[in-house]
Amino acid sequence: MSGAPPVLYSMHDMPASTGARRSQPAGGGQVATMTTSVAGFKHKAMSKAERHRLIQAVIMQREVATQRELVHALDALGCEVTQATVSRDIRELDLQKVRTHLGRAKYVLSSRERPKDPEQAAGHVLRDFARSTAVAQNLVVVRCEIGTASTVARQIDNLNHTDVVGTLAGDDTFVVILKDSGRAAEMQRYVDRLREA
Repeated sequence: MSGAPPVLYSMHDMPASTGARRSQPAGGGQVATMTTSVAGFKHKAMSKAERHRLIQAVIMQREVATQRELVHALDALGCEVTQATVSRDIRELDLQKVRTHLGRAKYVLSSRERPKDPEQAAGHVLRDFARSTAVAQNLVVVRCEIGTASTVARQIDNLNHTDVVGTLAGDDTFVVILKDSGRAAEMQRYVDRLREA
């Protein structure tokens, strides 16, 4: 034998001819590739059109009852968005709220079969989701089921009532702003009439 000293390799330097390989997770290099791809997707900035398409896909594939649930669903898919942005998207996409067979509210895509008349549409959501009304000076305060106030308020806006200055919605309550207390009392009676029709 030659007197040359043996050559020692670390596992990182071991040539392929020795038969030794670095350990890899199942799936080999595909795992790293997929992880990199998902990470890149999570940080990808989406255009409004892309976000709208994603929202429509989410609404079609699962039951989403509130804006907060939609924000979480989008975040899980790599689309980071604020609740204010989602609220605008819902208005622009004209998403509607209906009840499931179990009585739970959920968003659905706009349907051509929904009522065309604004008063009929307002009455429909008021009957489904409004629970009580009260007058506070020039405001009509409407209590609704959790997560439905903005949907009902939007239908009140669509009435284009001449006495209404505007609406302001939270999660389970919205207010209709009138010009004075007298008009507020009239609006409460009008809203109650739609709700009970």
